[in-house]
Amino acid sequence: MRQNTPGYVFYWLKNIIEQIDRPAFLENFARDPIANSIAVVVLIFMIVSVIAVVISFLKDSHQNKRLWPKWSVPVLAVIGIGVAGYLMYVEWTGTDAVCGPTGDCNAVQESPYAKLFGILPVGLLGVAGYATILVAWLLAEFGPPGLKNIFNLLVWGMAWFGVAFSIYLTFLEPFVIGATCMWCITSAILITLILIASTGPAKEFLKVEEDELDDEELAES
Repeated sequence: MRQNTPGYVFYWLKNIIEQIDRPAFLENFARDPIANSIAVVVLIFMIVSVIAVVISFLKDSHQNKRLWPKWSVPVLAVIGIGVAGYLMYVEWTGTDAVCGPTGDCNAVQESPYAKLFGILPVGLLGVAGYATILVAWLLAEFGPPGLKNIFNLLVWGMAWFGVAFSIYLTFLEPFVIGATCMWCITSAILITLILIASTGPAKEFLKVEEDELDDEELAES
């Protein structure tokens, strides 16, 4: 019995090691390492962009007001409506999505995360979000002058919400679902670019508010 003890212990430890699986998120990632790696790169891009926007916003508002052409936001929003509209079509009709050379859009669309609260299709939410951003931009450019800056700030606020939600979804794809939808990745990039492009006008609005408060304080003093 003593002679067999080392062999028995080795066999027992070997069985335990074999039963210890890799963390679930690594297993999910390994299902499609190429597409999921692209999702991770985009996720990093979004997080870095958010940090850059915060740093830019905290800097002097006299600098870096409008580095992007003012038509950038509507163009990106229209493209976003097209991308989200296609996903909405796939969700509603149940047809297979055209995924391209890499990724598995259909696996993502069939996952429980394709519907918010299990009811609202994410594609529909995307169409509504991009359309609202487009309308807000149009009102900022062609609406009542007194509300122009408020609508610019509204565009920026909706972009923030869209980016936060896209970061959440982009994280789910490689690490929870185990599949990446390139249409979703495209949408994530678009909303991040809208956030970046709309930061300058939002800074202008807040700078105007700050200057008005300073003038009022000087007048009172």
